[in-house]
Amino acid sequence: MKRRYAYNENDNYTLLEINETFFKGYACFLKLQNIEKPLIVFNGQENVCIRDNNFEWIEVYPTDGKYAITIMYDDKGNLIEWYFDISKNIGLENGIPYEDDLYLDLIITPKGEKIVVDEDELLSAKENGDITQEDVYGAYKVLEELDEKYVNNIDNLIELTDYLLNRFKSNDKNKSLK
Repeated sequence: MKRRYAYNENDNYTLLEINETFFKGYACFLKLQNIEKPLIVFNGQENVCIRDNNFEWIEVYPTDGKYAITIMYDDKGNLIEWYFDISKNIGLENGIPYEDDLYLDLIITPKGEKIVVDEDELLSAKENGDITQEDVYGAYKVLEELDEKYVNNIDNLIELTDYLLNRFKSNDKNKSLK
């Protein structure tokens, strides 16, 4: 299992603690700069550029969930995708959110299409002894929960995304932890 920390290696990083009835946790906003080479990935359907200069990401770490979401925008502010890292644990260490990645990932496209990726990585990690059978079961359980919470209720995801984007884009940074 790999621990992944919120990306905070540039000056264009802001961390907020969110304590609303519909979401509790941490959200990080970053404007990507000094990217030497665009990152183009295959999302299970097509090649998509997810990281380049002036792209914006919102990384979301719910305190009551076992997943992290990266909401990705291109340099023109167009939504690229919602990328869910299914996790064993979500936490905060030295003021930086992290997730213990269980390899299985979910992508939701702007059209609301569901794409499950990296299932092979999940199963390889089990075979290699990096995770347990219980972890595999837990990953698939979280995937089912994400179906119910976001895939089948895309309006909830859009509402959360709009809320977070508005919080970061507004001048109100009264809960900034950085």
